[in-house]
Amino acid sequence: MSDWESIASAEDWGRRGLSPGGRRIARAALEGFLCDGSPLAPPEESWRDKTLDAYDLGVGNASITVRLGVRALLLVLEWLPLFAIGRASRMSRLSLAERVAYFDALEAHRWAPLSMMLVATKIPLTIAAYEEGEPLRMTGFDRPSTISRRARRS
Repeated sequence: MSDWESIASAEDWGRRGLSPGGRRIARAALEGFLCDGSPLAPPEESWRDKTLDAYDLGVGNASITVRLGVRALLLVLEWLPLFAIGRASRMSRLSLAERVAYFDALEAHRWAPLSMMLVATKIPLTIAAYEEGEPLRMTGFDRPSTISRRARRS
């Protein structure tokens, strides 16, 4: 066994990258990103929790710079409703409809760094949501997971 094989990988550590407060903020954002229907409905709890766990482990396995950047992005996202939609409330305390309106306002904001901050938070969270199972099939992907091998054509 080589030296590299004896070192436990970062995945084996199970290091979490988000504090309980960071998980609360990410959960609220994820609900807003993935809600669906004409009366807005949050995503299934099992799907949301699985996605949040994958995101949390991904952040935990990243460098310290990335972890600090994610924490900063989540904190800014939490406190911006006052400036984006004029509500003196934290993002995680807004109703689902208010959160969606808040995200829409950030996406369309005239100051581009606010839109980019939302995109920098939204993309990693939603990628984790659509990596396997039924959500992946909804995207039109033809395999059960993103790491599955393609079937060979004869």
